[in-house]
Amino acid sequence: MILSEFDPERAEGRIVLRPNQSWTWRANTLLVGTLMAVSGSIATVYAYHGMWLILPFTFIEMSFLLACLYYCVRRTHLQEVLTFSPEHLLFERGIGQPEERRRFERFYARFFVRPPRHAWYRKRIALRCRGEELEIGGFLTGDERDDLVAVLKDMIDRLDQLAPGAGVQAARQ
Repeated sequence: MILSEFDPERAEGRIVLRPNQSWTWRANTLLVGTLMAVSGSIATVYAYHGMWLILPFTFIEMSFLLACLYYCVRRTHLQEVLTFSPEHLLFERGIGQPEERRRFERFYARFFVRPPRHAWYRKRIALRCRGEELEIGGFLTGDERDDLVAVLKDMIDRLDQLAPGAGVQAARQ
């Protein structure tokens, strides 16, 4: 999902990138709870009939399932934020709060769209500044990446159309 906003008075733009979230946290906990109840009841019946060794393996299986689901759901809450100003470009990535933050001079920052190496792969969008490169929106679908390219072009065009020094004047006010 791509959210874009531009404030011409402050001469600042922001693009927020988030992966698709197919299920809510509640739906995921309901799924895990149901699987745990079914598996736990089957294990209890077997344990009652003398096959008690199934209980530790059921516990290990459910713990592994819960850990995998938590990992997957947590990754769907990853967020990337690009904040544009006439002088700087701020890139932030994290879950809940920025865990990675990089600031680039906008004059030297360039966006590159790398074609896929194979027809099955997706194209990559990268931000490069002074020899440093990082991929943006690696979790987006192919159509969303096309939309991101259009949004980036629009954001850069809007900032370039502002009068020179507009960002400095907005910052002083």
